[in-house]
Amino acid sequence: MESRVSTVSNSYDYSGGTILSSIREAQEPWPAQIELSALVRSESQADTVQKLGVKPVMFSSFDETELLEKIAADFDVIIHAGAGWHTPSAKALIAGQSMRKIKTKSPVHYIQISGTSNLSDRPSTDGYTDTHRFSDEEDIYSFEKYRESREVYHQRTTDITVVETGEAVGVTTYIIMAPTIYGQGTGPFNRYSIQLPAIIADALQSGTVSVVGKGDTIWSHVHVRDVAGLHMTLLEKICTNVTIPSGRKGIYFCETGEHSHREFSERLARAAHELGVLPTADVKEITLEQAGDRLALGSVSRAELAFAANARTKAVIGRKLGWTPLHGEEWESTFRTEVEAFKKSPPAPKEIPEFLKKE
Repeated sequence: MESRVSTVSNSYDYSGGTILSSIREAQEPWPAQIELSALVRSESQADTVQKLGVKPVMFSSFDETELLEKIAADFDVIIHAGAGWHTPSAKALIAGQSMRKIKTKSPVHYIQISGTSNLSDRPSTDGYTDTHRFSDEEDIYSFEKYRESREVYHQRTTDITVVETGEAVGVTTYIIMAPTIYGQGTGPFNRYSIQLPAIIADALQSGTVSVVGKGDTIWSHVHVRDVAGLHMTLLEKICTNVTIPSGRKGIYFCETGEHSHREFSERLARAAHELGVLPTADVKEITLEQAGDRLALGSVSRAELAFAANARTKAVIGRKLGWTPLHGEEWESTFRTEVEAFKKSPPAPKEIPEFLKKE
C-alpha cells in the first residue's frame, strides 16, 4: 500500500514532533513508501520541516474545520497528535478521509492521541475512587461512554466521537491513550511534556516541590519515544496491510510502569536539590485548590485529574502486536535530565482555550 501520512500536530507539539522524527529516522524498509507531511502554522515552521524532507501543510487553527476536512481528503493515513481536547477538528479530519476513501476506493486510517485522564477518578471533588488497573483488552470504549454520562470531559468526548464518526463514514480509527509522558522529545519544535514542567516551574517559583494532599493516587507513565514507538508499530501494520484492532476495540494504552504522585514529587525534589536548584529535597503538601492555581492554570478540575487522581493502565494489545518499549529505564533519570533542560531553556508558557477553562 502506497500511503501518504500526515502528522497533524500543533506547531510546538511534543508527541507529534517525536513521532515525525521517528518516522523519518526509521531504518526498516516499510517507511520508504510513506510520503510524509506535517501541519505547520508559520513560514518559519514550514522552512524547518521542509529541510527535514517533510512536506509542510499550512493552517492557522484547529478551528478551521473546513480547511482540515479538505486537507484530510488527500491522505490515506492521518496521525492527529496535536489536540485531543478539540473534538471538531477530529471529526473534520475523519470526514475528509471518508471523501478520500470514496474517491480512491482504498482504505483510510486515522490515529488519534488521547490521554488516560479520560479514565481518571474524582476522589476529591466527586467522592468517586477507582484504583482498578485497566487493560486495553477490556471494553474501554464502553467505559468512556459510562464516564462521559457522569461528566462531560472534552478529551473523552473526542475519543467517543472518533470511534462513532469513523464507524459512520467507514474510516478505520485507532486511539492511543497516553499516561504521564516523560523524557525529552525529538521533534523540531516543542520538546517538553506537560505535567513535569508544570511542577518544575512551580517549584522554582516557590522554592519547594509540591504534592497534592498525601499524594497517594497513582498514574502510569511512558517515555515520549516509546509513545512514538507504538505509533510506528501501528503504522507498520497499516502499511503492510495487516489487520489490527480498530474502532471500539482499537483503543491502545502505552505504559512502562506507574508511580504515585508523592513518588513523582519526591523524585523531582531530590533531583532538583542534588543539582543545587532547590534548597531542600522536601516536598510540601498543598490543597487541590492551590494546585489548580499553581499547576493547572486556574483549573481545579484539571489539577485533580492530572495530579490527584488515579489512572492506572496496562498496555497489552500493542505488546502483542510487537511494540517493544525501549526507554522505560529512563524514568529513574528523567527528573534530573528535565530539570537541567528546563533551567537551560524553559518551555513556552501553556495556555488553555477559553472553552476548556470550565473543566
